[in-house]
Amino acid sequence: MPDLTYTPAAARALQRLGRGRADRVLHRRVRRALDRLAADPRHPHLRTHRHHVLPGCLGAQVYGSRVDAGSGWRIHWTWTGSGIEVVRIGPHP
Repeated sequence: MPDLTYTPAAARALQRLGRGRADRVLHRRVRRALDRLAADPRHPHLRTHRHHVLPGCLGAQVYGSRVDAGSGWRIHWTWTGSGIEVVRIGPHP
């Protein structure tokens, strides 16, 4: 099972979701998707696919995984030597 690390932007987005009452359901869905990502990046519910370009990640192969079918939120991540680095958590661009 790969380790998850977060960029400062991804950590802030996750922290903001945890604070708001209205975002409590979305926060739970994001945490569930992150757990699935850590267990199996190819989990069918994540619908992971490779992105060719993501600003700020030049030269890295960045992948996008969906949080759930209804929210439209995505988790963008890349492989590192020790596991997975979550680059961005947010609505579909």
